[in-house]
Amino acid sequence: MSVGITVIKRKKKEVIRLAFSFQGVQCREIVDLPGTRPNLLYAERLRAEILGKIERGLFRYDEYFPSSPRCRIFGHGAGKTTSVKDLLEGYKTRSKASLQPSTWNGYRKAIDNVLIPQFGDLQVGSLSAGTLRDWIALQHVTRKRMSNLLLPLRNALSEAVADEAIAFNPLDRLKIARILPRDTLSTDYAPDPYTMEELLTLLTSMRDTERHAFQFWAFSGVRTSELIAITWPDVDLVAKTVRIDKAVVDGQEKGTKTKAGVRTIPLLLAARQALQAQLAAVEAAQGRVFLNPRTEGEWTDQSLLRLWQRTCKRVKARYRNPYQMRHTFASHLLSQGENPAYIAKLLGHESTEMVIRHYGRWVEQGAELGFDRPALRYGRQCLPGLPEIDDTCDSGAKRE
Repeated sequence: MSVGITVIKRKKKEVIRLAFSFQGVQCREIVDLPGTRPNLLYAERLRAEILGKIERGLFRYDEYFPSSPRCRIFGHGAGKTTSVKDLLEGYKTRSKASLQPSTWNGYRKAIDNVLIPQFGDLQVGSLSAGTLRDWIALQHVTRKRMSNLLLPLRNALSEAVADEAIAFNPLDRLKIARILPRDTLSTDYAPDPYTMEELLTLLTSMRDTERHAFQFWAFSGVRTSELIAITWPDVDLVAKTVRIDKAVVDGQEKGTKTKAGVRTIPLLLAARQALQAQLAAVEAAQGRVFLNPRTEGEWTDQSLLRLWQRTCKRVKARYRNPYQMRHTFASHLLSQGENPAYIAKLLGHESTEMVIRHYGRWVEQGAELGFDRPALRYGRQCLPGLPEIDDTCDSGAKRE
């Protein structure tokens, strides 16, 4: 039997399968004839004719296999084509029901803003590993960013493989780390916490309810999405704790980032002071604890960012993004000698790995104090500008 010609059985019926390569795709098509010698000779002549037309650039899929789904993949037949745009649009629609809203929104942005503008006009069968490699090599983004951008395309192409529309996923043949420019493989982002002097200057310049949110943030170490999601039933001012068990991302409430993210945080005095002041400022302790006074609606990561930018500009402080509130909380406590495992628990990490990786130098500062550690200071006093509260039996962040 000749190369590329195979006799197979389908439902107790013999048919002949032709195999050939077209536009970099391994194609297999059925000739509905039994595997007799005359039929095999016919199949050999047919395959040779196809290969000859492919070589001369004259092959049209619909002329030989009009019912094959690959006709659309290669843009042949009935004027219909399966473009990368069609593939991605279909995947975007289907995946909305199965993905978290925040995840789907990230996919949507990557599809609409990057993938379709770049690859949308190509036929799916023409999207080769080489095409993708050439584009990736010109991008100046981190490896993580590139992986996130390509993830919806990777998923959509995997569906096309499962549907036998293409033989393989071209992204499976690429290693991003070997393609991206060397200076983009890692990010130079690092925690850049605020000093207590900077915090006091910034917080005391803010409007009351805006200040309450940022003061609580700086002395509780919660994530941005967790800060937005806190409700009054989560707060226990008698026990001096707050329960973290949800997050708000892109306006949608969801669970915490990890299982370890579900936790009960003991409140430092400065965090409790902010909550007491917020309680006094609201008509009823219902719903979200912190709301944007400018819109009377929920905070978003962008509205918090813009407020912090305006505040830093107003007091002429060196700007760092507001997520540094979380880094400020962790770094100050670690530099005072707090147990890294305990800080990891307060931050909602599953282990100390992230704490050591991101806050190593502050861990070392705390360790250098040895047995002669000074009294804990960070967040242990009321801050000026808000009503003072009783610190008797303060339960915040005990040293363990």
